[in-house]
Amino acid sequence: MAQAELQESTSVLLIRDDDPLCVETAILTADSSVFRYILEECGFEEEDMTDFSSNAVGVFVTLLRDKKMVDIEDGLFREINKLSVAFRIGWLQADCRMWIERKIMAVKSLEDRAYVFNESYYVLKRLGKSEYMEMFVNEFGGSADSIMFISGYLDDFDNLETDMLYPLLQLAGSNFEVILDTLTKSVATNPGLGKNAMLVLQNISMWCFQADWERWSDLFNKITELPEITMPDFRIISKLQNMAWQEAKSDDNKEKEASQTLIYDNNKAIGLITTCATLENIVKTVSAKETDSMWDVVMATCHVLSKYTPRQEEMDQFIPNLERLCQEKQMQRVPRQLIDMMIPVLKHSTEDNAEKLISLLTSIRQSKVLSSSHRENVVIKRYAE
Repeated sequence: MAQAELQESTSVLLIRDDDPLCVETAILTADSSVFRYILEECGFEEEDMTDFSSNAVGVFVTLLRDKKMVDIEDGLFREINKLSVAFRIGWLQADCRMWIERKIMAVKSLEDRAYVFNESYYVLKRLGKSEYMEMFVNEFGGSADSIMFISGYLDDFDNLETDMLYPLLQLAGSNFEVILDTLTKSVATNPGLGKNAMLVLQNISMWCFQADWERWSDLFNKITELPEITMPDFRIISKLQNMAWQEAKSDDNKEKEASQTLIYDNNKAIGLITTCATLENIVKTVSAKETDSMWDVVMATCHVLSKYTPRQEEMDQFIPNLERLCQEKQMQRVPRQLIDMMIPVLKHSTEDNAEKLISLLTSIRQSKVLSSSHRENVVIKRYAE
């Protein structure tokens, strides 16, 4: 119990580095279910407010008394907003939203924009509310001057909080140059893919490829040369390579490419991977016509050998069986460039069966029945979902 003498309808707020503040209980409980529970239902006569500055608590009480938001100082907004959420004061939360919206509309400088972005990000991360950031992205996303703004954050890309990447990527919009430049810099300065580079690559399908696919292809090649590259990294690269090929398809060559297109059905590939536990399982699946793509077979083979060590007899029979089935069923061959990307990855792999997998992939690459050398004429696309 605070030493302050209480009147019948007065509660005490304990304040950091200051004397307790006596406030009429009715002011605190009028619009706050949290205060009503603490002070009325539980019968407590004081509340610990030491998580907040004394200045913020004083302004907060004034706002509750006047029941309206004033033009508070920028430095106090974060605490006032937290207080409105912590004590569930609906009208104050709504007023805080309008306050930040006015700030967004009034932005005139990079400093103004950084302030509103940081406040919106804090609310997103700490309070779990995305509406502030959505307003910010709607106002500034994709604009030419956004590149200068987000570049300041992306300069320290590898150490950036991962949660901040999503709004920054949204702000980039269709300006993919800055994303590509950032990834290129990260790959050039790290032995493997960092967590932020991995996140961007895993979510690149959120945006359409509008940049030159040759630059992306060059980036993929550099990633495969990283000394600490892993198989999960490769799977991401192969997905992006497929998307780049789609973008590279020329309208003038559509008719020609139609007869040379490798159809990649994502659902079939996932089904093949999840149902096959051995190389024999893969052969049986192909025999049952559950896939018509050697690319699916390659991915399933990688998956199987990551969890299972095949017998030498099974290894010896695998390629001849595949060649026989591919000829019988006219399966679509896998582009050799994809295998050329995989083998360097596996040479750096620490997985137990990496050498066995390299051997199988090399045999597939050397087989004219199972693989194709016409990379430039092969387009990989998904079935319509």
